[in-house]
Amino acid sequence: MPNNEDSSEAIKAVTDGNKEQDSLRSAIERFSKAFQLGPHMMTIIREPDYRYVDVNLRFLETKGFNREDVIGKTPIEIGVPENEFREQIEILEAQGAVQNYEGSLIMKNGSTGTVIVSAEKIQMDNQRCILFAYNDITEMKRMQMDKVIQLSKNLKLEEDLSRSNQLIADSINNIQDGFYVLDNQWNLTYVNKRAEELFLKTREELIGKVFWQVLPQARGTLFEVNLQDAKKVGLPTIFESLGLIHQDTWFEVTAYPSQFGMSVYYRDITDRKLSRKKLIKSQKETALILASMTDCFFALDKNLQFTHINRAAEIAFGKSGNAWLGKNITEVCRPDAIALQHYQEVINERKPVSFEILSEVLGNKWLEINAYPIDSGMSCYFRDITDRKIADKEFARLESLNLVGQLAAVIGHEIRNPMTTVRGYLQLLGARPVNVALTPTFDLMISELDRANSIITKFLSLTQTKETKPKVQDLNDIISNLYPLIEADTFTRNKQISFTPGKIPNLVLDEKGITQLVLNLTRNGLEAM
Repeated sequence: MPNNEDSSEAIKAVTDGNKEQDSLRSAIERFSKAFQLGPHMMTIIREPDYRYVDVNLRFLETKGFNREDVIGKTPIEIGVPENEFREQIEILEAQGAVQNYEGSLIMKNGSTGTVIVSAEKIQMDNQRCILFAYNDITEMKRMQMDKVIQLSKNLKLEEDLSRSNQLIADSINNIQDGFYVLDNQWNLTYVNKRAEELFLKTREELIGKVFWQVLPQARGTLFEVNLQDAKKVGLPTIFESLGLIHQDTWFEVTAYPSQFGMSVYYRDITDRKLSRKKLIKSQKETALILASMTDCFFALDKNLQFTHINRAAEIAFGKSGNAWLGKNITEVCRPDAIALQHYQEVINERKPVSFEILSEVLGNKWLEINAYPIDSGMSCYFRDITDRKIADKEFARLESLNLVGQLAAVIGHEIRNPMTTVRGYLQLLGARPVNVALTPTFDLMISELDRANSIITKFLSLTQTKETKPKVQDLNDIISNLYPLIEADTFTRNKQISFTPGKIPNLVLDEKGITQLVLNLTRNGLEAM
């Protein structure tokens, strides 16, 4: 039998073995808990068939698998690229571990990502296994890619900006207008080619120099005042200046102050100044010509408001031009419908119009008006033609009298003389006693001769003048009023007539004259049938 000492050693050995097993069991439990609850994806595969024996929850949640989808399968069977897996195994065999291997993360639904893979060999339940740990860096890679893309865009923008700045610099340097930049101490920091020509110095002679030393003749001038004021108030200013070096040249100077100094831009406006001077001179000459004209002149804008009136028109209307300017012509002149129609025609159709009107405003004077379209509205020239109209009327009357005189002479010699002779013999014959029974017959013959003489007298009435009063009327209305009379006249002649009104504009007509004209035309036509 073993002695007590041997028994004690055996008991101690058993106790130590139990402790080791407890420690191992505790370590396995801690590993299992860390494996399942760890923040990273972890898997265990066995060698040599490389099939999964365990995976943690993070791995299943990330890839979208169930445990049954994975256990017993190889990594290649659940989507890990074969070439990547083979390379990981080769590294593991060669180096004993895999560290920081960047691989593909393939989800169950086919989406992809990126992971950092670590692996090492372990013993588990007396089996050789491999422990894989995966750190998902998909979002970090996306952010890196976004940064790379943004960086590329920024580089591209910088390149474009640099190219644009160079283009702007080249453009400014080669423009035909002068340009230079001053700092806050009035030192020249940039000048273009044209500015070199204006200063009669090279760029090297100008850069860094104080502006007032380069151009001392600017001191005490309006040029200096304008630049100082622009810098003081911090607002751009534009002014015209005669060249301080090129004294035969006018410039339009624009100064743009900033927190860094001032940019100054010169534009040669010599031709413009000369053109403006010539234009002003021409306008004055035109005004003098219009003022000295004996014909009346006025100008209207597109709203028929007075913009100019000459002295002759002021005298004609009896009012100063200032009382008319800005007022509508209908307020001060009360033009009739004919004149307004013509004015609107000039403005709307952009064509010149000439017409004559009888002006009540000017005391029933006849006016000849010539209206012409201009960009702002219309210009109008008019003159008093009352004397001419009276002369024309008198001339027409004299012409009529001359015609009637000729007709009267013919009638007197060719008709009235024989008629007088016949009438006298009829009276003598009727006075004889033997012809008493024929007295009624002689009286009838004498009365017919008198009637013929009366007709001749009516021809002589052509010497009388009639005043016409034309106005804007509808010709259709005049013919419509005449139609019943014409229709009755046609019916008595056993004929037919019809009237179909057409679409025609209103015309300036004398109603009585046109009525007589229509009646004469229709009756002549009926008589010709």
